[in-house]
Amino acid sequence: MINHNISPKDFMLPQSVEVIRGNINKYGNPLALKGSEIASWARELNLPLQGEDYLFYTGGEYQLIPYIDSLVQAMTMMDQGSKVFSLMMGMRNLIDKTGISAEKLYASVLARDRERYNKISYKAASILKELGLNFYYLGERELYSGALLYELGFWDDLKIHAQKVVSLINETGAKTIICLSPHSAEVFKLVYPKLIDDFNVEVRTFVDMVSELLTAEKKLNLSGFSGKVVIHDSCRMARELGITEEIRSILSKFEGITMVEAEQNGKWTTCCGGPCKILFPDISGRIASYRVKELEETGAELIITFCPYCMAALDKGIDSKKSTLQLEDFIEFLYRGIA
Repeated sequence: MINHNISPKDFMLPQSVEVIRGNINKYGNPLALKGSEIASWARELNLPLQGEDYLFYTGGEYQLIPYIDSLVQAMTMMDQGSKVFSLMMGMRNLIDKTGISAEKLYASVLARDRERYNKISYKAASILKELGLNFYYLGERELYSGALLYELGFWDDLKIHAQKVVSLINETGAKTIICLSPHSAEVFKLVYPKLIDDFNVEVRTFVDMVSELLTAEKKLNLSGFSGKVVIHDSCRMARELGITEEIRSILSKFEGITMVEAEQNGKWTTCCGGPCKILFPDISGRIASYRVKELEETGAELIITFCPYCMAALDKGIDSKKSTLQLEDFIEFLYRGIA
């Protein structure tokens, strides 16, 4: 029998969820990172801050993933009723006075592969430049898309945040947004139009943009790898955005690569476990290990994915299974040809 007398106050969300929600609402991204930190990947590229057509959008997602993962780990390891935990959360008030996020500092101690994830945005921009595309970016003003607000069910918060993001994008006059993360692309393409009346910007992913740009005259070489690769399709990219064949078409153009498929692929891909990591980290880990097992059974040497959340989840799945499989983001893999 359903108890209709249960109040929402009887449920306590993991503190990591409230931290992420609060930071997005107040500071524009899940870990209250400064604009200079979000945009640090672009320092050597001298990208323009304004243009006419293409806006290159990272949303800070690749940059933030290692911090979010380590924040979840830190929160999971701590007893939320302990004095240490209370002290840590009390320290968060310091951010208003000093601009320093206590949870970010704690997470950064544990964060893995910060440099690797940060460089993925750099590599993506370099690839688009190599293919002759002219684009600009938002620099230190870039805001997170709010995808986690949508995925965690904070609809009212997302409505407010989306207005801020759209206002910033409309200022630039962008006609097309190129999103690195499928989570941002999904929110922009499928959710924002339901929230914002005047959001009429074309939304593209890095994958389908590269697929369009690659021609006989504009091509990328591949160096440093030959062997079997298996694609892990991102749920967001495959099911929500319908993008599955583009990456296969691109990889088929490279010599030395043998593509093999997992039994569950394309729109029927098995989840990596990443989406439930914040709420159920143990379950997330088990799902990731199961997916790695499926990918191992193909006989591939390398997994290629194209989502920061998938990459982080599968990386942990590989570690937990002590698998010999290598893992690369599609952007990293393509960058081999211009490095």
